[in-house]
Amino acid sequence: MNTKKFNPFMYVLLRLTFIPYLRLKYNIKSENKDIFRKIKPPFILIPNHVGMFDPPMVNIFVPHRVHFVMSDSNLRTPIGKWAYLSLCRVIPKTKAVSDSATVRTIIKLVRKKRVICVFAEGRSTWDGVSHDIYFSTSKLLKILKIPVVVPLIQGGYLSRPRWATSVRRGKLVIRYKQIFSGDDLADLTPDEIHQRLLSELWNDDYEFQKRTGIQYKSKKGAEYLERVIFCCPACFKMQTMRSEGNKFFCQSCGFTSKWTPEGYLHPVNRVGQPTRSMTDWLSWQKTFCDQAIALMDQKKIDKPIFSDDDVTLKIGYKLNPLKTLMHGKMELYLDRFQFTSEQNEKKVFPISEITGVQVLLANQFEFYHRDAVYKFDFENPRTSGYKYMCVIQKIAPDKTELT
Repeated sequence: MNTKKFNPFMYVLLRLTFIPYLRLKYNIKSENKDIFRKIKPPFILIPNHVGMFDPPMVNIFVPHRVHFVMSDSNLRTPIGKWAYLSLCRVIPKTKAVSDSATVRTIIKLVRKKRVICVFAEGRSTWDGVSHDIYFSTSKLLKILKIPVVVPLIQGGYLSRPRWATSVRRGKLVIRYKQIFSGDDLADLTPDEIHQRLLSELWNDDYEFQKRTGIQYKSKKGAEYLERVIFCCPACFKMQTMRSEGNKFFCQSCGFTSKWTPEGYLHPVNRVGQPTRSMTDWLSWQKTFCDQAIALMDQKKIDKPIFSDDDVTLKIGYKLNPLKTLMHGKMELYLDRFQFTSEQNEKKVFPISEITGVQVLLANQFEFYHRDAVYKFDFENPRTSGYKYMCVIQKIAPDKTELT
C-alpha cells in the first residue's frame, strides 16, 4: 500500500476551491478547533458519519493532510483510483468485511507520524441518529495508543439526508473533542474504549434542531424519500410510497405527509396519524417489516419478500472495475437472492453464503459472494436498495452493515 502523503498540489487545490464551496453551501461552523495547536501527529480522528462529504468537511479545520479509510467501492473506476489513491492517498477498506490489510497500512502510517481518519459506524446515518460502531475500531485504538479526537458533526443529516439529492441550507457544526491522550489507552480494555466511543459519537440531529431552532428549508424536502421509506403506515402496503417536492404520499390509499423545515413528516389528510421524524418512521417501518418476515418464516412462505424489475447485475472484486453480467429481475426470498435475466437465465445467491451486504450512497445495493462483489444497479433512481438490507438485517444480521 502506498503510504505517501496527500498530493500537495491536490491538497492546495481543494483548499482553494472545493473547501470554500462546502463551507458556504452547508454553512459549516466549528467548535474547539484550537485543540490542534496542542495535538501533534500522529493522531486519529473518529467522526460520526452523516453524509458523502464528511471526509472533506472534517478536514476543513484540521491543519494536517489526513489519510481517510474509504470503502473500496469508490475506487473501482480509473478516475476513482487516480483521485482517491494516487492523489488523496486514502486507505481502501471493504465495507462490512474484516480487512487485516487496512490495519497494517494504518500502523505503517502511524509510524510515519501521519493523521488517520476512521468512520467507526461504517456507513452514514439513514435517520439522523448515530448507530452502533464496529468493535474492531476499539481494538485498533488499543493497538495504536495515539491521541484520539472525535469530530462530532451536528446538523449534517438535516442539511442533506442520505437519501436526498439536494442541500437544505441551515447550519452544520463540527465540534472537536480529544477523548484519549494515547497513553491512557494502555490501561483500558477494548470494551471500555468501545463504550466511550459510543458515548462520544452519539448525535441526534432532531435533538440538535430542537435545541438550536435552526430550520433547513427546501422546495424538494421529500424528493427521493421512497429510497428509504417503502411502507405506508395507513394502509400497510409496501413499495407504494412516492415523493414530489415536499409532498410524500401513498399511491395506493392516498395518505399524504408534508416535509417540514424541521425535518418532520406532517400528515395532511389522515386523522390519527402522528407527525413523524425520520427516526420515528424508520423505527415503525423496521418493526412492521420484522413482524411480516417472522410471519412468512413461521408459515414457510416461499414467495419473494421484495422484487424489482429493470435491474442490472454487475460483478467485480475489491478495487477491480465492475463488469455487467445481465439485466433483468431481482428477487429476495427468506433464504436467497434470485436474479432472472431477460433471457430467463437464473442466478441464485443463498443468504448463508453472502457477506458484506450494504447500500452505497443512496440506493446502490451490493454484497460479496464467493470472493466476488455483486452490485445491483436500479434503472429507476427512486428504487429502494435499503429495503433489501433491512430484510437481511433481520434474518442474517451478521451478513450486513451495522444498524
